[in-house]
This record gives sequence, structure tokens and C-alpha cells, in this order.
Amino acid sequence: MYDFETARPRAHMGAEKWEMMERTTGLQEGLVPFSIADMEFMAAPEIVEAMHQAADFAVYGYTVADGRFCRAVGDWMARRHGWAVEKEWLMQTYGVVSAMISVVYALTQPGEGVIYQPPVYPPFRSVVERTGRTPVENPLREVDGRYEMDLEGLEELAARPDVKLLLLCSPHNPVGRVWTGEELAAVSEICARHGVAVFADEIHCDFVYAPHVHVPYATVSPEAARHSVTAVSASKTFNLAGLSTANLIIPDEGLRAACRKAMECHTGQFINYFGLAATTAAYEKGEAWLEELKEVLQHNAQLCRDILARDFPAARVFPLEGTYLLWVDFNCLGLSAGELEDFMVHEAGLCLDEGHIFGPEGAGFERINLACPGRFLERGLERLRLAAERRGLRG
Repeated sequence: MYDFETARPRAHMGAEKWEMMERTTGLQEGLVPFSIADMEFMAAPEIVEAMHQAADFAVYGYTVADGRFCRAVGDWMARRHGWAVEKEWLMQTYGVVSAMISVVYALTQPGEGVIYQPPVYPPFRSVVERTGRTPVENPLREVDGRYEMDLEGLEELAARPDVKLLLLCSPHNPVGRVWTGEELAAVSEICARHGVAVFADEIHCDFVYAPHVHVPYATVSPEAARHSVTAVSASKTFNLAGLSTANLIIPDEGLRAACRKAMECHTGQFINYFGLAATTAAYEKGEAWLEELKEVLQHNAQLCRDILARDFPAARVFPLEGTYLLWVDFNCLGLSAGELEDFMVHEAGLCLDEGHIFGPEGAGFERINLACPGRFLERGLERLRLAAERRGLRG
């Protein structure tokens, strides 16, 4: 039904990932960047039509969430994730990272500890540092080729009197894990026991592949609902990041008031006019587009696995339970993190997200964005094969 083959060149349009590719590898015929997590697919036509209608209205004033927007969000969460979200729990923001900053300010004091679980999306650490809080690492553990949370380590860290907040990435970026209800319930028990609040970044929640199921953190227990702030957005799901619209879901009235106060200080009370229109249309009419997209992403993931198994059999490709970001261990090439980055950029001509940016645990890894027509992944991996052959690297 939908076009997932057309890829429009986005150079010189302010697209961050394309600007990065031009700076590092240069613009290349027949190749797209595989780095920053937005898609090379066109938005669903239902969203485009809603945007045209919004543009044609020709009045673009200060905008807040209306009843239809809130119903669309609530209905989506109930239908897709089994979570009955009440309208008063919703709070709008420009994006998940800006919301994270506000929540850190709201729920912690300067110098207090904030736990994060590397290798993880870089703002999880940088936000803590920029707000004058103390980063507290609870690294994930690799067990039999799959990542797990170190719950014993989390218990020890949460028991520290200076630790007040956990930043939870669920589904996890970049390792692709979808945490089970049992894992999240264990986190909830630990945090409740020690009075630690949780910021649950669930922006990738709509990209989960059977048999895995996304479990919203706040639903695992009454305690989890009371001590958590959940961030969701149509921006990843429907490729709307440039419209700067996201939602916080905060069941607890006290937490909600604290976060609202901090957000009003930092980001104000309004949202993007076009983001409101696009998000509403996405949640009301975008389900068929998303289901077709997920099939494309799973096909692309298998395509990469097959090519890497053939050309780099010692490279380890981690299971893609969620997200559209494939986590691959290239330590088999025998290169340091810096050497690997130099090889990918200057010899293979690939714009990827280097594993080391997610923490030292990611050294030697690459994160590959699968959200593009498969032919671009084939071309990119062929460039990688040829570059490795020229260098005599064996994987």
C-alpha cells in the first residue's frame, strides 16, 4: 500500500544526519547515512494530507494540545500497548531529550546521582553532566550474546543516599533489547525500595517485533506508576522528529506538578502547530503504514545479518528485539575504536554511529540505522567489504 522504496536526497536541507555525512564522508552517489535515528522514508500520506490542511489554514499561532490530540494519544497507548492513559496525566514537550533535562531538574538537586545504563544513547550521560548532577553507571551485561540489566548492581547503586533518579531506555537504544515485564518489575521493586524515581524513555516503543512485547514501565506495578515519568512520541514511529512534539505521561500528581514547574521554566507551555496536526493524524490514521514499515525493517535487519554472516562471519550481530537500529560488534577486525571509526569514514566511506559514543562499553561496535530502502544497505555493506579487502582485514 505504501512507498518504502523512494528515498529523497536531503542534502542542504538542514537534515542533521546528511549534514554530518557531508562533513565526514562527503556526499556520495547512491548512498545515504546510516547514523542518526530518523528515517529515509517519506511520511505516511495520511500525515502529509493533515499537514497540507494545517498549512492551508494559514494561521499558525501559539498552540496547545486540544481534546482531539489527547484522545489520539490515549487511544494509541490503549490500543497498541494496553495502557489506559488518563488525559490529565499527559504533558506536552518539544522532545524527549528536552523533557529529560526538565525532569532531571525537577526531581534531583545539583550533585545528586542519576543512574544510567550504558552502552546507551549519549544524552543519557550528557544531560546529567550538563545539569550539574553526578552520572552513576550501571552498565548492561552481555550474557550469551544478549544484553541484560545488572539488577544486583542497580540495587547497590539505588541504595546510595545521593542517588535520586534512574534514566531507563525502553526499548533500549542501541542494543535493541525489549525489557520483559519481569525485568521491569524487578527494577520497580528496587527503585521503590530506595526512593529512586524513574524517567522511562519509551520513544522506540512502537518498534517491537514478535514474539517480544513492549511493556510500559508505569504499568508493571502501582509503585512504578507512582514514581515514574514516561516519555513517548510519534517522532520516531512516524519520522516526525523535525516537528518537535512529544508527550510525557505522569500518573502521580506530585511528580506531575514538579515536572510541569520545571518545564515551564525551561521550555514553556506551547507545542509545535504542525506537530499537533501530524501527531494527531499519525495516531488516528497511521497504523496500517506502521505495520507495513515494520515488515520492511525486519526484512532490512535480516538482509544485514545475511550479508554480514557471508562477508564478516566473525562480526557479532545482536538480536533486534526492538528499535530500527542494528548493534554490531566489529572487534573481530582487530582495530581500536579510533581506528575503526577512521576506517569506516575514510576507507569505507560510511556514515554510521560509532559504538564508542554510547560509552566505552561500545568500543569496536557500530550502530546501523535500518530505516532506509534495502538497496542502500546493500551498497553500504558492499563498500565495507571492498574496503576490508583492500586493507586485508578479515572478519
